[in-house]
Amino acid sequence: MGVRIVRKPYYGIEEVCRRWEISEADLAGFVIEREITLSIVVASLLVEIGTIEEVDDKNWCSIPEERRHLSGALDLHPVNAWSILTEGSQVINSFKAAGDGYISIEGREYENGELHVVRSQLIVRHAELVRFEAAQDQTAAPVAAVAPGAPVVLNGRGAPAKYKWDDFYCALAVMTHADGVPETQTELIRRMMDWFAKQNLYPDPTTVKRKVAIFWRQYHEAIAHNPA
Repeated sequence: MGVRIVRKPYYGIEEVCRRWEISEADLAGFVIEREITLSIVVASLLVEIGTIEEVDDKNWCSIPEERRHLSGALDLHPVNAWSILTEGSQVINSFKAAGDGYISIEGREYENGELHVVRSQLIVRHAELVRFEAAQDQTAAPVAAVAPGAPVVLNGRGAPAKYKWDDFYCALAVMTHADGVPETQTELIRRMMDWFAKQNLYPDPTTVKRKVAIFWRQYHEAIAHNPA
């Protein structure tokens, strides 16, 4: 008797549309509204990885950190994924990255640093599929009628927070003590986004950035007042 596969690393577009009983047009709506992220699989693709930092008002600078070959699923920017899904193909030159990071295709290996992607290459990562379905379950959950302006209470203790930010700050403190404080705030944000991802949790990067910024500011203020 063969082993039944119950989990795959990623799923094709036709497969997820059948699973959710939606059309590709419906899926495109979720994509452009940033409710779901589509990806493609690459093999030994040379990319440049770095951060985008604000130099002054309305001026931004790309700061390369490393070049390396990546293999596996890489996330697409919403507008690129939407164009591929609705138009059948799109030329891309970068991928979605966490926080203020960027991942761009290195031009030395691909002409002009571009890659032609077609609809059949689109996939949904397993973790993204689970996250999206959980979000749909929460949206569909019945909500008891309450008076306008009244707080929502569950078992008399209030609605639980989706993300445990106390645990987040504890993990932040432990990691910075064990591994040290990185050179850039962007790297610290990436660490914490990875910490969430290992738990199949995907909070808004802007929220994580704001909370890390509080720690970052207070840490460096303390260092300035108490130099070693």
